[in-house]
Amino acid sequence: MLELRNISKRYGTTTALDNISFEIQPNEIFVLLGPTGAGKSSTLQCVAGLESVQTGQVLFNAHDITDQHPMVRDMSMVFEGYNLFSTLNVHDNIAFPLRSAIYRQSAAEIRRRVERVARDLHIDHLLERDVETLSGGERQRVAIARAIVRQPALYLLDEPLSALDLKLREELRLELRRLHERHAATMLYATHDYHGAAAIADRIGILEHGQLYQVGTLNELYRDPQHVRVGALLGSPCMAFFPARRDSNTLRLGEHTSLALTELTGALPQALPEHLLLGVWPDDIELSLNEAQGFQAGHIYAVDFRGTDRAVQVQHGEQYFRKVVDIDFPARQGDPCWFRFTLSRSICSTLAAERGWATPRLEGEQRWVLAKDDSISWRHCSFLAVV
Repeated sequence: MLELRNISKRYGTTTALDNISFEIQPNEIFVLLGPTGAGKSSTLQCVAGLESVQTGQVLFNAHDITDQHPMVRDMSMVFEGYNLFSTLNVHDNIAFPLRSAIYRQSAAEIRRRVERVARDLHIDHLLERDVETLSGGERQRVAIARAIVRQPALYLLDEPLSALDLKLREELRLELRRLHERHAATMLYATHDYHGAAAIADRIGILEHGQLYQVGTLNELYRDPQHVRVGALLGSPCMAFFPARRDSNTLRLGEHTSLALTELTGALPQALPEHLLLGVWPDDIELSLNEAQGFQAGHIYAVDFRGTDRAVQVQHGEQYFRKVVDIDFPARQGDPCWFRFTLSRSICSTLAAERGWATPRLEGEQRWVLAKDDSISWRHCSFLAVV
């Protein structure tokens, strides 16, 4: 339905988007996940035609719309800042797109559509209110209603819930998913909120510094992260990183931990640098408050009580990682602790070339990827990267 081909966007000397490409299928919710400044808003504005692109194409239903005027693109956009008209009441704000020259409807049809979408978003009792008297959550519902009422082919949602408190965000995410199912809508949704992305997305694109690192379902991204930044931006808590040193066919992490690579059917390439980076999902780290053989020492840097469990932040040298533990785990800030990796599946199978290095594959769902840049992957639990 929507395809971006090699899109680049610059503001002066600043590159906002660097040769990004992805496709969105009909009736899909595609989420761009990344921190502030990643290029999410620039992507949506280029799709909407509010910003021009330096290079690349925007295709919509197989037609090149790169240079089309925004008015004829059959898209609606919800902005982070609501962008409501303060001189109009709620009804007239929602009805505004239906009174435009291109999408004009009769008065009866406008009333019918406005009342229907207002009921769907539970704001039908607010239709005669001035928007200045509304709460933040009510204003955001009005902004979403204004985008939905015209029933466009594509919805663009730019951080639509970021200004709301947690409860309202959760409520409106459910509303958006329900509206998507009811109207078979196609949505391009930008957010920095991992939980929001996980709750609503059919597929996720990881974007940072204008680079689109990987696209996939949440399960695919967890099972097979292709870049260090994917591990760093995904999950709550995110992937933990540890400097490692290759010693022959052994990967050494500190004084007490090593991972044997001797079961590989071939030798690792001799050109592989000595110093590497190992990424491990926190679920694959065992944490203890008692010293034991094979464990590395650290200390509890912080403890976050979360109601039904705790999140502890562990410091190990200059590295930090977070891990969720049971609520009765007796850790306190400053306590010494010990940890080890619970990577039980054996390393085996064949070697294959990838980006000039080697890809020794593992049993089941795991693999090593040793690459020239900082691309990564140890499916399901870890990755190894050159640093």
